[in-house]
Amino acid sequence: MLSGGRIVAEGTPAGLGGRASAGSRVTWLENGVQHSEQVTDPAPLLRKLLAAEVDLATLTITRPSLEDTYLNLIGANR
Repeated sequence: MLSGGRIVAEGTPAGLGGRASAGSRVTWLENGVQHSEQVTDPAPLLRKLLAAEVDLATLTITRPSLEDTYLNLIGANR
């Protein structure tokens, strides 16, 4: 990855922290309140939410894209 003509990172997308290796942000509504957790593996949290009968229609799971990783590396989010 280049920024300002300088190499800021080298490697494969997975090695740079793309979707394959990044954690997931799980967001859901429960009793009208939005909750959000950053997790490495969303499966245990999903089981917990299912057991609590949370409406999964309100659930979103997002992972950073390679673009998100790039912007983080070059400090565009600061």
